[in-house]
Amino acid sequence: MAEPHPILSLPGFLNLVGPVKTDLEDDGRWTFSFTVGEQHLNPGGVCHGGMLMTFADHVLGMVVWEAIERRPCSTVTLNCDFATAAKAGDVVEGEARVTRKTRSLIFVNGMLTCNGNVVLQANGIWKVLGA
Repeated sequence: MAEPHPILSLPGFLNLVGPVKTDLEDDGRWTFSFTVGEQHLNPGGVCHGGMLMTFADHVLGMVVWEAIERRPCSTVTLNCDFATAAKAGDVVEGEARVTRKTRSLIFVNGMLTCNGNVVLQANGIWKVLGA
């Protein structure tokens, strides 16, 4: 397998809450991950739900962005269900797929996993801006 081609800089908020790894593979497939650090933990010692939701928004949003030929888009709704916790040092991976497209709305679902276990399942709707 060829080495991935990383997006070297994620500006703004993701740069502050990361590091978040976003790679474009040679086959055109996106891969997403982050390693849970001390900065991602809640007072209970596990990855904060806000970080997981932020990562899910990024993963699903990037898949939508690619599906609409990299046009501007924005999250309309994002529903998340938490399944299990991720701890410091765990690598959380994300994946998503578009389930329906209209002229102006894109429906997508995805999941975050860690050590083979589902951490979070998400579904959402994105608006194609200017459509």
